[in-house]
Parts: sequence; structure tokens; C-alpha cells
Amino acid sequence: KCVGVSRKPRLAEGKTFCTPCYKGTLPAVDSRVDEIVLQLKSRCPLSTRGCNWLGQLGDIPQHMCVCVKLRAHCVFGCGEVLERCETNEHLKKCSLRREQCEYCGEGIEVSGANRHIALCPRHPDGEVSCPYKELGCDVLGIKRKDLDTHLADYSISHQKLMLREIHQLRSENNKLRSETDKLRDVSERKECENSKKFQYLKRRNLIIHKRIWILLTLAVLGIAILMSYLRTERNRVDEKEHSIQSNKDSIQSNKQSIQSNKDSIQSHDQSMRFMLPSTVFNTTYLYDYIQD
Repeated sequence: KCVGVSRKPRLAEGKTFCTPCYKGTLPAVDSRVDEIVLQLKSRCPLSTRGCNWLGQLGDIPQHMCVCVKLRAHCVFGCGEVLERCETNEHLKKCSLRREQCEYCGEGIEVSGANRHIALCPRHPDGEVSCPYKELGCDVLGIKRKDLDTHLADYSISHQKLMLREIHQLRSENNKLRSETDKLRDVSERKECENSKKFQYLKRRNLIIHKRIWILLTLAVLGIAILMSYLRTERNRVDEKEHSIQSNKDSIQSNKQSIQSNKDSIQSHDQSMRFMLPSTVFNTTYLYDYIQD
């Protein structure tokens, strides 16, 4: 159906189909037809780019592994797409190609070689600063290989810079020593004042402690006296309560006695009421007898 060369031909319905064109369940590969197809003469798929290879169709995969017109990305990752025949030439000048520094052994990119020379601790063309730069040496752009020559040529100048720095340091040292002496005097004076204040506060603290001790002693004595007084008053109250209770008991017994006397009087009155008529009769009779 595709009118192309059948790759992995399938025999079905009495016809030969290539695998992509056949719809349905794929039958087995027709090995006889496939062998014939692979022996057909063919050009390189990249012949339009200039590859002149001519061979059997079955040898195309092997040829593509070495085809000079096959394109691929640069192995260093610069983004260039190159034909295989251009790769070697490009790798020689690729900006991301890495080489090893012959002085320090570090891997560097070709594009950053100049920058590495300036930073390489062993490269003779690298620029270094004069050791006396901090003291005032203003010579710039000294190469590492010329450093010894610079130190020899400017030795007198460097010594003058060192002497100037020494004088300056000595002057600053004297100022610092003077300030230190002043601070020491102030510190000693402050320490003496603090010592006097400490002794004064210590005496005041002892006096306050003594007063507090006296006040606590008086407070304890006052509490003891108050407790004794309260105890005495409590005993007195208890005695009064006991006396009142005994008086209550005696009053109660007197009430009972009075009640019993009252009852006896009432019974006596009743007996007298029964005896009174007979007594009157007897008295009248006795009186009449005496009259007679």
C-alpha cells in the first residue's frame, strides 16, 4: 500500500505486506522475501547531504554508525549540531572544550584560560600583588615570574615603607600605652571608691541586721507575753464558766427541792382539810364539857 520496499514483509491473503501497512493480526515474517529485500542495492539515507555510500539494504544500520554526514550535538554541550566529518575540527576550537592546566593540574575551559592564568597559583604569567602592597607599594600588574625581580629592584623602597610603618605603629603603641595608663588610674580610683562604698554598705548591713535581730527578739517576747496573757484569760474564763455551771446545777437542785416542798405542802393542806371538821367538833365538845 505504501509502494515502498517491504521491511519485515508479512505474507497474508496471498499477498506480501510490510509490517506498518498490514491491519489485523500479524502473521509470521516471510523470511524468504525478507532475505531478498535485504540484498537489494541502496544508497545512504543521507545521500541528499552528500554521502556517496552504496551497498545492500541490510548494511544500512552498520553504515549509519560511521556515516560522515550523520549529525549530532557537540559532546561538550555548546549547542552546536555538527556532521560527523566536522566534529574533530569543531572540538579543537569549541569554547567549552576543557583542558588541564600544565602548572596546577586543574581542568579549565578554553574560553576561560586567560581568567585562569590570572588566578592560577603556579602559572608564571599570572598577575600577583606585591607583598608590600598593604604598606603602600603601588606597583600593579606584576607577573609571578617577575616578582623576585620586583622585590630586588624595590628593596630600598620597601624598607622605607617598613620603617614608616614601624614608626607609625610605635606612635600608635605609645598612644595606646598612654591611654592604658589613664584607664588604669581611673580604674584604680574607681576601685578605691567602690571599696569605700562596699565597706560603708557592709557596716550599714551589719547595723540593719542587728536592728532586725532586736526587732525579731522583741516580737518573739511580745508574742510569748501575749500568749501567756491569753492563756491566763482563757483559764479565768474557764473557771467562770465552771462556776456558772455549778451555780446552774445548784439552782436546778433548789428548784427541785422547792418543787418537792411545794408538793408536800399541798398534800399537807389536803390532809388538813379532812381533819378540820372533826377537830372543830372535838373542840366544841370539849368546851361544852368544861362548861358543865
